[in-house]
Amino acid sequence: MKVKKIAASLATMAAMSLTSAAANAYTVLGVTWDETNANDFIARAALWEQIALRAGDEIQGYGSFGWLNNKDNIGPDAYCLGCELTYVFSGYTLANDLTGAPGEEFFFVGGTIKVFVDNSQDFDGENPASAANGTLWLELAGADGDGDGYTLKGSTTSTSTIGLGIAGQGSGYLNVIGGAAAAYFDTNLQVGGTDFLYTSEFSPLPSPINGIFTHGGNNTITGKSAQIPEPSALALLGIGLIGLGAARRFKKTA
Repeated sequence: MKVKKIAASLATMAAMSLTSAAANAYTVLGVTWDETNANDFIARAALWEQIALRAGDEIQGYGSFGWLNNKDNIGPDAYCLGCELTYVFSGYTLANDLTGAPGEEFFFVGGTIKVFVDNSQDFDGENPASAANGTLWLELAGADGDGDGYTLKGSTTSTSTIGLGIAGQGSGYLNVIGGAAAAYFDTNLQVGGTDFLYTSEFSPLPSPINGIFTHGGNNTITGKSAQIPEPSALALLGIGLIGLGAARRFKKTA
């Protein structure tokens, strides 16, 4: 009887620990977010990019995440204390020619986004290479969530005398394909079983960066993180299961 009570207590402790772990904020390589937050998971970032005007042209770009689940990355309450979260994207291929007229729609196929965590806050918007250093935190691939054959689509919103003159907005879906935090976000909870919704707004810069990146703006990545028990909770659950097994054996031999 005593063994059975001990085993039951261990199982209860394990269950409580699992519940606690699921309710706590997650941290992966210094990046912390609370999956119980009403905004989980929303990350907003600055954007610099090269645009495409002819079918077959590819866009590329980079940026830095400034806000994650209601937290910025400044001060002691930063979402990544002493580190930063940056990204680069490439491989989005334009499917139709554009004239740049306001209201014109565009469609892309393909595309990848790589998100990096860096242990120093050295991102510089004038230096694209500063967005690609660090450890791969998430790797995402453009996905056809709507089933229309495109991974990113949108429209031009206005023209200007600045730079190339085209402003616009776009959106698309993403699937998780790798990175240290992949297990937390491979949820298939977005449209068409995808993992993230990506939206962006862009407008021309006064002058290109490195002669390539002609536009700037911002983007938002929206998804849902999965509840993954912490190692300590899993260990306690294992102890509880072992205790239950011991109780059953004790009962049989009694």
